[in-house]
Amino acid sequence: MTKTICQRCHGNGYIKVKVSIENPVETIHQCPSCNSQGEITMSTERLILETKLVKELNAIIKKLNGEIDVLQTKLKEKEGVINEKSNVGSTREEIRG
Repeated sequence: MTKTICQRCHGNGYIKVKVSIENPVETIHQCPSCNSQGEITMSTERLILETKLVKELNAIIKKLNGEIDVLQTKLKEKEGVINEKSNVGSTREEIRG
C-alpha cells in the first residue's frame, strides 16, 4: 500500500464549499475523501495504473495539440490567401481610377 496526497483537498484535510450560487460564501468542511487526513492509501497496483493512464492521456493531449497547431497554421495560410486576393482586387481598382 502506498500513501498519496488526497486529490480533493490537496493534502489540507479540508475543503471549501460555497453555500449556493446565490450565496457564494465559502464554508469549510472536513474532506470526506481522506477523512481529513490529507492523504489516502492506495494499492501500488492502482497507483501504477493511474500513472500509466495519466501518461497515455498526456500523449493524447500532446497529439491533439499538434493537430490544433496544424489546423491553425492552415487557417492562417488560407486567411492570407483571401487577404491577398482582396488586396489585389482593390489595387486593380485604384489603378483604373
